[in-house]
Amino acid sequence: TRPIALLGAGSWGTALAMLLARNGQQVRLWDHDPEQVASLRQDGENRRFLPGLPLPEGIEPQADLAE
Repeated sequence: TRPIALLGAGSWGTALAMLLARNGQQVRLWDHDPEQVASLRQDGENRRFLPGLPLPEGIEPQADLAE
């Protein structure tokens, strides 16, 4: 199946991505801020909006909207 694309890695977008990933979906979570995307990848969580909640497998943070 194709990944689901979510635009915006704020609290709402991240929470929705986490819900979808926990239910077996592959999710591409896009954010306009490359530093935020790098932090999501490096930390494995959204420390800015949802600190302490690890991102489940199946979430791929993206800064490139074309991806």
